[in-house]
Amino acid sequence: MKKYIGFFTLAILSQPVFAQVDVPLNEMCEPIAQRIITPESYKEIYPFKPLPSNIIDCRIKRLTESSTYTSDLREITRRGLTRANTKVQPWGGSFWPLNQGQIANPYQDKDYRILHGAFNGLEITSWKYNYNKFEKRREKYLPKVYELDEKELAELAPSEKYDLLLGDTSFDLTNRVWNYASTWGAKKKWGFLSSIDLPAGYRIPDASSVLALWEGICHGWAIAAGHYDRPEKTVWVTLPNNKKMPFYPTDLKALISLMWANSLIQDNVISEGLRCNHKMPDKDENGRYIDTEFDKDDNTLLPRCADVHPAIYHASIVNILGIEGRSFVVDRHAKASVSNQPVSGYEYTYFNPETGKAGSLEATAIPVEVYAKDPFKDARNTKTRYIVGVAMNLNYIDWEDPMMKETNYPSDDKLNNFEFNYDLELDAEFKIVGGQWRVDKDGSSRVIKNSTNQPDFFWVVPRDYKNYFKPVAGLPTWDFTKSTLPPQEFKAAAHNAHSFIYQQTKEFGWNQECPVFPIKGRGPMKKVACEFKYPKPQPLINVVNKLLEESRR
Repeated sequence: MKKYIGFFTLAILSQPVFAQVDVPLNEMCEPIAQRIITPESYKEIYPFKPLPSNIIDCRIKRLTESSTYTSDLREITRRGLTRANTKVQPWGGSFWPLNQGQIANPYQDKDYRILHGAFNGLEITSWKYNYNKFEKRREKYLPKVYELDEKELAELAPSEKYDLLLGDTSFDLTNRVWNYASTWGAKKKWGFLSSIDLPAGYRIPDASSVLALWEGICHGWAIAAGHYDRPEKTVWVTLPNNKKMPFYPTDLKALISLMWANSLIQDNVISEGLRCNHKMPDKDENGRYIDTEFDKDDNTLLPRCADVHPAIYHASIVNILGIEGRSFVVDRHAKASVSNQPVSGYEYTYFNPETGKAGSLEATAIPVEVYAKDPFKDARNTKTRYIVGVAMNLNYIDWEDPMMKETNYPSDDKLNNFEFNYDLELDAEFKIVGGQWRVDKDGSSRVIKNSTNQPDFFWVVPRDYKNYFKPVAGLPTWDFTKSTLPPQEFKAAAHNAHSFIYQQTKEFGWNQECPVFPIKGRGPMKKVACEFKYPKPQPLINVVNKLLEESRR
């Protein structure tokens, strides 16, 4: 079975991934790809052409894992689902930047202010600087870890505390996390190339040694924050030398985030929308993002910057968050940079798509024959009988700088929001069948230089996500009241978890091709078979769960 996973960056997916859904799905969830490229071929896909109703239906079924989802806007409104919050507020956390060593970052001595990072803080901006600091730390500081005083123990990196808790003075997890960061920093994915059919006289592409400041493990934090319990209090452990070491809520969040980032759950998230890889996407005269050329990841023309589709988005969040109270993750930037955020709630109002005037559903939904100046008339679903505008305010939990704070509660979270407009196409029964993103509520062309504020993609974990986070069986019980240190058997089990290798190989259903270039002179670029093996170290779930349990007592 082919597997897809995020590579320690904020960008988790370049292709849609769907979990298994126990509902009959006979429809294809992807429209026919447009393979012929002409100057006008981009007008043959969304948003210039409507997405077929069966495709919309199929995708909503997959996202909601239900064949009986609600898409009747009258019912949605009657049930008060124009606003909702998650049953439990997701917890704030760091995205643990890759260039700082992720959770191997001794964060306590960092200054995270933007100006500091821009002008003075190499520890904020340079992975090479940080890795050199770690090498010195590994050589001179960590070997003396049992000589540290309690203040110095408190200031260890989350992974260092975890290793020391296990009695692992080789700092296995810490070294693996840093080795990944430095390999990715120097060679990107080519550092994990396991085989390639390289023709004579050809080379693999050069890799940039620059890491974007937004690269990290927010694909782990953002989804864990809405599905794993919040660490609430500091957990104190007593080391063999009788010194006490604290695991602050931030430290526990770090371990949980890494566990989720490197779990196979990332293969089975249910995603809608494709990542837009353009810093400055093309726009049409109405401010909509459009796709005019193949993306580097594709061999067909796909709506990457034009989606997420409003109809799929609206019906999905109403069912997932509004009805069930579940969190999901949204990339709030429609452009190349990725910002995964856990959603905590939403509220929206209706408006007349012709005048922009707000009102009730009945007052604002207008018949298509009345909407004479509809700027998207040619892109409407043929089943459309009414069109209504939606002004959405989406609430999310923002990331936070890691801190040595002894408690953490919902009041500590940084809540934020972003707003955007779209319209929904309704059939005769007021069921959602399509939609378009809008800049202004009235669709005016006077804002030609502006653009929609739509999300890039969103994703949710399947309902069976707990099956991916089962404790390792066969280990002795850790009675925290008798010893704050885990049984010695945990160490070997932890090393096994740390050594997990994610294989993008033919054995696991991957049939990748990599570009190669001539070493000398000019010649054609070729694509050849290649395979990768990515180290995905995970903290032992038994340790994480016990510390989390103690933090919530």
